[in-house]
Amino acid sequence: MKKVLSYFLLAIIAIACSTEEGIDSTTDVANLEVENYKGIFTTVNGDNRGTLDVILSEDTLSATANLTLASGEVISIVTDQVANLGDTKEITFTSNELSFTMITGNEGETLQIDTVSFRGAESSILAARNTERTPVTPVTGTYICTTCAGPVDNSMTQTFNFMFVTADGDSSIATQTTLGMTVYNGIGTQDSCAINGTDTTCNINSGDGMTTVGYTAGDGDVTWTGTHIFNNEPTGPNDCSGISGTWSWASPLVGTVDGLFISDNLCTSSLTTLYSEDFQSFTGSGFAAMPAAGQLDSNIIIANGLSDGTLNYGGTETSGDFARGLNDGGTTAGGVYAFDIDGAGNTTLGVQPTGSDFTPGEFDFRIENTTGGDLSSFLISYDLYVNNDQGRATGLNFSYSTDNITYTPVSSLDYTSPEASDANSFVNNSMSASFSAAVASGAFIYLRFEVNDVSGGGSRDEFGIDNILLQGN
Repeated sequence: MKKVLSYFLLAIIAIACSTEEGIDSTTDVANLEVENYKGIFTTVNGDNRGTLDVILSEDTLSATANLTLASGEVISIVTDQVANLGDTKEITFTSNELSFTMITGNEGETLQIDTVSFRGAESSILAARNTERTPVTPVTGTYICTTCAGPVDNSMTQTFNFMFVTADGDSSIATQTTLGMTVYNGIGTQDSCAINGTDTTCNINSGDGMTTVGYTAGDGDVTWTGTHIFNNEPTGPNDCSGISGTWSWASPLVGTVDGLFISDNLCTSSLTTLYSEDFQSFTGSGFAAMPAAGQLDSNIIIANGLSDGTLNYGGTETSGDFARGLNDGGTTAGGVYAFDIDGAGNTTLGVQPTGSDFTPGEFDFRIENTTGGDLSSFLISYDLYVNNDQGRATGLNFSYSTDNITYTPVSSLDYTSPEASDANSFVNNSMSASFSAAVASGAFIYLRFEVNDVSGGGSRDEFGIDNILLQGN
């Protein structure tokens, strides 16, 4: 398992190119005056991952560590526990949040730090010295399995981090992955970088160029290959870097296991828009394969979990629970609505769940890959409006599928309304996440927004989905 994680991390590490700004850019690389280290971090259970920036003061008497989690949270620690070991320094950071001890090193040297504790959880860090000649770019990400077996499944978050050190496009890569409460460190390379306008695209592969093995787990080799896309303009507001690809683990015990990896952040300028919908023309008049005014195209969108029956792609339902019409909220009849969330004509794809409708229920979307090429990484964003007017907690969660049979949840998009009601009417929650899926040209990616009870009793809150944007590359 560890090895599987490692190749995922390798893919992420490839992200670094000299013209690219690192995810953790606390220090201006071009103007370094103090000793600086950057790295990648994960808890062994994969629940938390992030990038690390360590700065040693000019007088070498103190140091600062900044851990930036993938969630955006930043944890900062200052220490004066710096011991001189001759050519190196031993720096000890201790706090209730994060503790570790590191020995400094030379340019190009990968430092493995295992004595790491994060909020009581065993953790690991890979770091390297960050200089103008050898800038370090850490990138965080995750992986999933498409062929799952043994200890590799999608029931928990699996880390796949990358660390890239280079002064140009060609570079070695260090990776960090988690599996079965174990962290695996691996290696990779980046080459064949090509400039396309403001984007640069590089190939990334496991191994050292002579072998394709990124690391070994359970006597089985882990390999991976992917693409690294980053903005090549001067450091500024357009800085971005994204990695995605595929991995494989040749396990002698459970057979071949493989899947996809993706970085937490992607270069959206390199993404193609596959689908967008603001529901402004929707009036809650139902679904049809050849939709009339106010209806939704059932070749793309369907709803199920309603007491009035089942709707398949291409089917027609224009009455009852499937077509409750326009409403500004506060209704009690279960079904699909066009909720006007602000009273000014901003309509959404809405639902009022009841005991017999949408508990559970789902809106499903079928999006065709019309780009002419294969896709492996996606970015989904949407607005989730919630009218928390009832004393029951209700969840709306997102998942995706490539066969409309097996759906993979994206836990970062899970939403549960508060059990305690309020009178705030519809409140917006902006949702976005990236995920990996192998979708060939002409094939479909399926999106699911599922609603179900969570806790409490009585009636249920109302939901409206708006401004869906799906992009891929």
